[in-house]
Amino acid sequence: MKRILDYSDFIRSSGHQDRFKAPIGATQLFFDEVSDDICPFCKINTTKAHSHSSLTYPEWLDGGYYDARETVKKCPKCGWWRLRCNKVTTGDIDARSVEVTSGILKQYQIDDKNIPIRSLQEHLDKNNNDVIHIHDKSMEKLVQSVFREHFSCDVELVGKSHDGGIDLMFVDSDSPIVVQVKRRKKLEHIESVSCIREFLGATLLSDPETVLGDGTSNNVKNCIYVSTCSKYSEPAKKAAQTAIDKGHLESYELYDFQRFCDVLKLYSGNNEPWKSCLKNGW
Repeated sequence: MKRILDYSDFIRSSGHQDRFKAPIGATQLFFDEVSDDICPFCKINTTKAHSHSSLTYPEWLDGGYYDARETVKKCPKCGWWRLRCNKVTTGDIDARSVEVTSGILKQYQIDDKNIPIRSLQEHLDKNNNDVIHIHDKSMEKLVQSVFREHFSCDVELVGKSHDGGIDLMFVDSDSPIVVQVKRRKKLEHIESVSCIREFLGATLLSDPETVLGDGTSNNVKNCIYVSTCSKYSEPAKKAAQTAIDKGHLESYELYDFQRFCDVLKLYSGNNEPWKSCLKNGW
């Protein structure tokens, strides 16, 4: 079983030194910048993933300058990262500071339902076929994450005993949308018409207030069916279109393996863990 590496968690240390005084804190950080260039796990050169600098002359330094620089180095193989922020001030405050934030390695089996979705998303972007090995709950969370960005709308997990097959719902959309997610064990699987009809029935029979909450009385008129199947059978596609033609639904979208992977690729890399640590000039 494949393992996925995750660097969502991190450790941070810092050092500071005023002019003519001994440094305090993690003073070795002032001298070990070269260590950022080598991944401690793969022993290969890292690459620069981000760089930002700012040089200003604020009034509170009385003619001095404020020089802030931040750089992120990342391993191209395993994804380990390190963010280094250096700050130098002159004038009334003559000092220097450094803060280093490094990703902490965690490993997960690909079928672990607790795997961080960001790491799973990045792995599947490069290894699409591994989707058949992930946990069903991870598949639901993955679709939730991807659709949240793709539709610019909050998407919530339903997953209750009374959901009738509804796994996700779009919360802030103009018209209620519900989603069913199916992870098939084989990519060659062809989605049959019975599954499309069953989800249609579950949607039409669902209690809007129970599924959508907030006291809503709006009937659900939009469905999305996501499957890792290779394709939908012709009767399945016809059933989805018939539901629209007869006015039962406003839309019934069908996502097969390739269509979902195409959307997944659009948003992979947007959630790098180091981005939340950026100082942006302090």
